[in-house]
Amino acid sequence: MAMFTSNGIPIYYETEGKGFPLIGIQGKDSNLDWWHPATRNALADKYRFIMLDNRGTGRSGHPAEEYGIADMATDVVGLMDELQIEKTYVLGQSMGGMIAQEVALQNPDRVEKLVLVCTTPGVARAALSSQMLELISGKVVLSSPQDSLRLLFPEWFIRDNPALMEQLTKLMQRYPIDQRTASIHDVAYQSFDSYDRLPAISVPTLVIHGEADWIFTPAHAEILAQRIPDAQLLMVPDAGHGIFLQAHERIIERLARFLTVLPLVSANSFVF
Repeated sequence: MAMFTSNGIPIYYETEGKGFPLIGIQGKDSNLDWWHPATRNALADKYRFIMLDNRGTGRSGHPAEEYGIADMATDVVGLMDELQIEKTYVLGQSMGGMIAQEVALQNPDRVEKLVLVCTTPGVARAALSSQMLELISGKVVLSSPQDSLRLLFPEWFIRDNPALMEQLTKLMQRYPIDQRTASIHDVAYQSFDSYDRLPAISVPTLVIHGEADWIFTPAHAEILAQRIPDAQLLMVPDAGHGIFLQAHERIIERLARFLTVLPLVSANSFVF
């Protein structure tokens, strides 16, 4: 087991592959086991892919005090220090995208390029879907991996991919999140707001989002792409919050192009 200590909190991490480092940050309620093997293999084939369990999740420690997005961003930078990495690509999805924004804002000299997947500049910065409003209000309770799958994918994708859904269910059952951490992460992501600070992000940025994402509607991605200087925007039709798997080959191909060539056009939208 690979562990390091960040502000007194043990943080678990794994690395795969060789090449320029790429840190992947997962979202709320998840841990690094939620990276699907196909994604891990594809990224490790091109980069030194580094994953961590955010504090309170997986095999990482559970702080006695509450914490926020900025604290989890500090853990990411601490991992870089532990591995003696001066600069890295940073990829975050959902709440992990908020953490990634914070890393780039706090430590712009440590981030080579930034990838923000299905995330937001602040929950209140764009209209929320009726489903998301019910989720935040507590009208919808997540009690099983199947409930989580319905957050990530459209019903037709779940129906048409039973083997993948079974595999994801098994991954989600490893190190399930406890209620206290879930509550802390709820407060953390709902109180996060980077809107006014986004123009200060100085690194090349790619924003990836699904047009069918109801957790954070496409308007959230559009704000990110508009306010981050020279950001590129990739919108994928029919994809939900689990876009990384739903459009896996397309996302991996687009990542390879972005991480190889500097973006040339501001808020350039690529639609497959």
